[in-house]
Amino acid sequence: MSALFRRFFDRLPVRAIASDGQLHLLSDAELAAVRRTHRVAVTSAAAMSVVGFLLYFMPVYSAPELFPTVTTTLFGSEVALPWAETLWGLLLMVIEIYALVLLNLWGVHEIAAATGLLGPHNKAEVAGTLIDIGLENKHRGLLQYGIDPFLGVNPWLLFLVNLLLRLKGWLGSKILRYAVQRLLGRFAVREVLDFAGMPIYMAINAWCTHSVLHEAKVIIMGQKLIEHLCVRLPADLASRAEDKALLYDTFRFIAVSKRDFHQNHFALTKALIERYAIAVEPSQGSLEDYLGRLEAAPERLRRAAVLLIVIGFVLDGQISWRERRRIRELAERGVFRFSVAEVRVMCRDFVRGAGLEALLTRQLAPA
Repeated sequence: MSALFRRFFDRLPVRAIASDGQLHLLSDAELAAVRRTHRVAVTSAAAMSVVGFLLYFMPVYSAPELFPTVTTTLFGSEVALPWAETLWGLLLMVIEIYALVLLNLWGVHEIAAATGLLGPHNKAEVAGTLIDIGLENKHRGLLQYGIDPFLGVNPWLLFLVNLLLRLKGWLGSKILRYAVQRLLGRFAVREVLDFAGMPIYMAINAWCTHSVLHEAKVIIMGQKLIEHLCVRLPADLASRAEDKALLYDTFRFIAVSKRDFHQNHFALTKALIERYAIAVEPSQGSLEDYLGRLEAAPERLRRAAVLLIVIGFVLDGQISWRERRRIRELAERGVFRFSVAEVRVMCRDFVRGAGLEALLTRQLAPA
């Protein structure tokens, strides 16, 4: 379906929106346009779930003769298999999924236009990146630099967590249906039970679209923030081999703290590895001595590394519990002068387009 999605994206008109040209900062007009797109897309995603439920159940209730069943014997008991109803449900599910993808692509397109990233002159250049965001394609570019965010994680535990995340909508619907049945007892008619899961699917649709559009805004602003950061960092920051090794392990420290792949982290790693000609180490060692090496580093390098850690933590637009623990650990070692609350404020500022100029000025000021 890639060709279909690309044609749809290419045919979306680029609306003229006043932009200040600073993609890591949002003006009031740009912020208003982004929020308007976000509201429309999230509301539409929730409405799609309602429409899907109605299209599925109303014909089943009003014309049951159109949905025959087959009776078969299973484990010595006769079981009715509603094959026609199941096929109807699968068809509607596929249509809804593709409609949601198209809605996400529209939302990403509008946000990119509102922030100034996308225009008629460069739509073909940025289309691939924006379509990947709309399709929620994971960017695993960090692996080419020998960095694995899941270093040390049990692969079976990772598989189980991902499986539960995939099944959360179905499990939530079944749990709610069971709860309604228990509460209403014999008065729980089929119509009530059938529609009991609709609020959960509305919430899931809305949340998924919200996540895609949030990611689009974060990636768009993050790319330009990284470019701005590269201009501000001193060219002679890492002249020695041990300095380069510390920066490389800083990128690893950020990725392992996040426990996820992210396009902004790849862009940050790629930009600085190329800027400072840092050697890539495919065979990763332990990070147990990283904090000690950071603590003993020259002040200018240590402040720059702390700057990279803070920016790396906020670049995906959220501060996880693991990162909050890292911040406290760094503060206890005396190499981190920011509290969890301060980093969360910086993260909110970045997400709402206010930038991180105060942080850059503070960390890059002459000692």
